[in-house]
Amino acid sequence: MKPTVLRSGDRVALVNPSTAVHDPAAVQRAEAVIKGLGLIPVVAHDFLARPRDLRGSMRHRLDELHGAFADPSIKGVFCARGGYGVSEIVAHVDYDLIDRHPKVFLGFSDLTLLQLAIQRRTGLVTFHGRMPALGRFPAYSLEALHRAVCSAAPLGELRNPGEANPLRPTYPLRTISSGVAEGSLVGGNLAMILAGMGTPWEIDTRGAIFFFEDVDESPYSIARMLLTLKHAGKFKGITGVVAGACARSDGASEVTPYGLNEVFDHVLGDLGVPVFSGLAIGHTDEQLTLPLGVRAQVDAGACKLTVLEAGVVA
Repeated sequence: MKPTVLRSGDRVALVNPSTAVHDPAAVQRAEAVIKGLGLIPVVAHDFLARPRDLRGSMRHRLDELHGAFADPSIKGVFCARGGYGVSEIVAHVDYDLIDRHPKVFLGFSDLTLLQLAIQRRTGLVTFHGRMPALGRFPAYSLEALHRAVCSAAPLGELRNPGEANPLRPTYPLRTISSGVAEGSLVGGNLAMILAGMGTPWEIDTRGAIFFFEDVDESPYSIARMLLTLKHAGKFKGITGVVAGACARSDGASEVTPYGLNEVFDHVLGDLGVPVFSGLAIGHTDEQLTLPLGVRAQVDAGACKLTVLEAGVVA
């Protein structure tokens, strides 16, 4: 199931299922991003006043999320930021409501768990991309988001931003296992994918191109999470793997005298499917937006990911 494409002048609700936003400047940044897409931001009057007790906060977040999906004047639902908190509410979300009122839903990081749950419970395509209240929102990220949610054309080949210094690239593309394959696009934040294991919203990787990203995790932690997925059979039946940004995660240490490249080679190199790393997905200012659940093609020898179908309908 795909949501309707966002058109100029559509109203988009800013919601906050994760860590509270108490900074008015962050809300102003989010409003500016939404306006930059030609859309109208809708922010609840009590958006900055989330209750600090756990029970009150959960109720507040659920009401905000449900209200955005139930409101017929709202055409898109953008999460302000990630952080922590989705694990508390994911079991209490009204997925039947979302199923009845499918809309563009944007998030990543902590929101991965909610996106997995929405996909499992409703089949709705959601969007893994930069959230509007986060720091800088470069033109590259804004254009990537606009192409994904404001156009009913397939995204086609996803390209990293231009490199200021090609000798020391910010996004070094690297082939791990060559090959070309197609599949549905699934994935997200690696830690949150692990958090969903053993739950009703556990990731389904069958017939899928699996992508992942993370932040502030050591190489041994990335290795452990990938090995857990491997031991759980989540790499059986996949058609390809794309490793996005694992920001601030590549430092070798006394505990782990190896980096991410060695981890990826060791854990992913024997899967027998195309695998490459370095695409601008995840905790980076310059960030691609990916529609979850649509058909895509991976060409690992050329380090290319091509989205074959749109995530929205006209």
